[in-house]
Amino acid sequence: MNDARVEKPMPLLRFLRRPALNERAPEPLTLWPWLGWVCLLLLIGFAGGALDGALIRLFGWTVPPNSFQNYLLAHASWKAAAIVVVAPLLEELGFRAMLSTALKPVFVGLAFFFTYTYVLLHLNLMHRLPAYGIAHYFDVFWVLIPACLASLLLYRYAREPVVKLFCDHGVAIFWVSCILFGAAHAAVYSNHLAWWAFILAIPQFLLGVLLASMRVRFGLRWSIATHYAIDSLVVYGVWLYLVVARDSVVQHGLMLAYLGIGAFVVVYGLVALVRVARGRW
Repeated sequence: MNDARVEKPMPLLRFLRRPALNERAPEPLTLWPWLGWVCLLLLIGFAGGALDGALIRLFGWTVPPNSFQNYLLAHASWKAAAIVVVAPLLEELGFRAMLSTALKPVFVGLAFFFTYTYVLLHLNLMHRLPAYGIAHYFDVFWVLIPACLASLLLYRYAREPVVKLFCDHGVAIFWVSCILFGAAHAAVYSNHLAWWAFILAIPQFLLGVLLASMRVRFGLRWSIATHYAIDSLVVYGVWLYLVVARDSVVQHGLMLAYLGIGAFVVVYGLVALVRVARGRW
């Protein structure tokens, strides 16, 4: 498989018609286009958040005050900050590291995928509240031990069939990864996985599709960097705004900075959207 020919990256919309997994990313990504992808994802996130708010008001859905999203944003702490630092890396390893046909990414990714699948099922089936999930978030590393053993056994005894599965059914694996990533974020809005929470998680599904396409086309490091950029800007931005004194010079300065960043995100995000629509990206 090491001598497999790697194709050049194709435009996003053409790629999504039939995603093909590769051993290596077809082409490196540079900083300025990467910022365009970040802005596009943020723009989709902002638009999705606005649409979610409209749906909540229209249908009277109730997002609990102690939902994961509300709790995380309203309760800044060192542990929560550590989660924001670690979560993008773990989620990329759990949902997207395996989107490859190379041995190492597949089996390392499977270990994290098994871990995330178990943890999400455990938290949701046990109806754990967000405070519990945040307090015990790093328990995931204990689950990682048996998950690594399971992946190691697959590598030792079923290496070729597993890799063949990823080569032959890369399209299905790609979309299953995206769907599970979106479904996992339904818990952000509801503590008991109400059916409408999955509708509200559609923006996260779309973000997952774009992150997965970046991982396959440009490499795992770029999807990790993008995930970090999005989570950090949103969560740390909200925390910073909430902790400063109200109506202070600092708060007004932050508001101006956020407006400037928001304007840049909208403009460059729209530019990126046009380039995607025209098949240039």
